[in-house]
Amino acid sequence: MNTLNLIPLNLIKTFSFCMLFWAFSFFLTSQDSFSQEKNTSSINSPLSDGKHPPIATSSSCSGRGCHGGSEPVLGQIVQQNEFSSWIAHDKHSKAYESLLSDRAKTMATNLGIPAAHKDLRCLACHTTPQIAQEQSKLDYPLDLGVGCESCHGSASPKWLGIHTTEAWKNTPPAAKKALYDNEGVNYLGNAVVQAQICMGCHVGAPANPITGIPARDANHDIMAAGHPRLTFEALSYQENMPPHWNQKKYDSNTDRDLEIWVTGQLAGLSSSIELSSHRAELALNNQGVWPEFAESSCLSCHADFQQPTWRDKKNYYEGRKPGSLPYDSWTGVLLSEALLISGQDKQITSLYSDFVKTKNSFKTSPKQAKAAADTLLSQLANIQKELVIKGINPPKEWRTLLLDQLSKHNLETATWNESTQITLALSMLSSKKPEQATLQNLWENLAYPSGYESPKGYSPNPKSLEGVLQKLKSSK
Repeated sequence: MNTLNLIPLNLIKTFSFCMLFWAFSFFLTSQDSFSQEKNTSSINSPLSDGKHPPIATSSSCSGRGCHGGSEPVLGQIVQQNEFSSWIAHDKHSKAYESLLSDRAKTMATNLGIPAAHKDLRCLACHTTPQIAQEQSKLDYPLDLGVGCESCHGSASPKWLGIHTTEAWKNTPPAAKKALYDNEGVNYLGNAVVQAQICMGCHVGAPANPITGIPARDANHDIMAAGHPRLTFEALSYQENMPPHWNQKKYDSNTDRDLEIWVTGQLAGLSSSIELSSHRAELALNNQGVWPEFAESSCLSCHADFQQPTWRDKKNYYEGRKPGSLPYDSWTGVLLSEALLISGQDKQITSLYSDFVKTKNSFKTSPKQAKAAADTLLSQLANIQKELVIKGINPPKEWRTLLLDQLSKHNLETATWNESTQITLALSMLSSKKPEQATLQNLWENLAYPSGYESPKGYSPNPKSLEGVLQKLKSSK
């Protein structure tokens, strides 16, 4: 049950009004402060360093006649309360604040930096990334956390005008992406585009010199200092985040959840491979460490010393030597399933296997790793380009195909990554409450114990997984 539904309506209205008042006050204050600092900011001149597309900041979207209404305007696709819902309920709006927390201060001490809220590595994902460089010079926030333009793209003065016109609003969805592309704005109605944007922070990405976005890389140094491990899965994150958009526009797409899941799997893997190539290039240029431990399985080192252990089974070391560091397979665990449902080139699984073997070897040089990554990345990019245009057209029997493919995993030696990704896929298939109840044992086995940020005591639970797979097969 969504606990937000339990909050009285009057409280929501009051809270929304207070938040809007605060946002408006913040807008006036920050714009004035910034104009004193740089003498370049005004309502008609969005934040810009003169080299990259300017951003207008989230406050420009907060007007009551734009997206800052206290209640949705019924009967419209754009309900004009998107900003209000976002700032009240969406964790992205609090991302900058987290850099001021005790945990962030501890991380800064561990990293040997003055403050997390002034370090570019942190700001690249904890504020609107286009202004992270400028933000690192200041003690006050230029935008409200990871703001609107972090996902939607930089809003030029031209965009702010044309996207409110009737001609724009009445453009069919099929033609709308071209309009967005022409204005340099991201068309998030396309599931592939949406997934790719999410992965920029939730997986990582090299710097983008065109947009001015710095490298976003939660490497091993960042995690060792105290940052949680990044285990992003697009569908589950979206289902757990209160939407600030009108979900009714997707009512006609009965495969919307599947579409988000498939594109999330492919975009996640593509982003992790691109980041791997970037890290290898840094090492080649003596600007980074090698190997980068963030690409290895955390639990291969950070594991319980307990006997007997499921890691003693022969299949656990299949394809590598004991003592080696296995590649962190989180984003590639269900590649075969995603390719099967989307009808894409199955040869990519072979390229991915070759890449994993390369990463599992201590002898692999940065040059070899980059070559393997770039080969795989180009093929993944081609697939995503095709899906952007054609969309996902799953076969009628996709549910059966997915269950059969999931059953092929070696569940007795399934890592936490593998078991969790499989369980998330099964959750997508379990739309009914009785089916969701059958997953309870699986979630309990995967959950982090209180006080831990890792699955202490994890061991595979093949019987429970097989039981759920069989129940779902019989209920199709």
